[in-house]
Amino acid sequence: MEELTAALTGLELPFRTLVDDSEWAHASVEGLVLDLGTWWSAGPATRLQPQVTFSDAFSEVGRNHGAVYVEGYVWSGGQAVAAAWCGLGGAVLYGPRAEAYLGVPLSPHFCRRTQQRNGTAAVLMSKHPRLLPLLRDGLPRGAVLPGGRPGPRSAGA
Repeated sequence: MEELTAALTGLELPFRTLVDDSEWAHASVEGLVLDLGTWWSAGPATRLQPQVTFSDAFSEVGRNHGAVYVEGYVWSGGQAVAAAWCGLGGAVLYGPRAEAYLGVPLSPHFCRRTQQRNGTAAVLMSKHPRLLPLLRDGLPRGAVLPGGRPGPRSAGA
């Protein structure tokens, strides 16, 4: 977990200095995940795959009652990798094989609206120019669902 937090903090750093005085909600996507993300764990019931597409993870949520779609970063192969998974509580139900998972559980309504507007399967990880208002203003009310365990910044790390 520490490696993933350190990697995301390093990726966010150049942007943090640009937006510290601008009152943006998040300096970058990495900063958004550090600010709002929660930790998830893979366990014996997790269906791990070498790679999981954003659309596969989103589809898997519909097959599991109470599950949520999560976008964020995983620590895999010694690096932070943008990823999506299907989670329930604090567990990864279906996702990529990784050592650590830090992500934002997103509401289906917010996901569908963003995916349709941007034409991408990824919601937060799309690097689409329309993501900038979400970084500037923050995610809309109701976009983030409960799930996972407190993230690095909410846990005081």
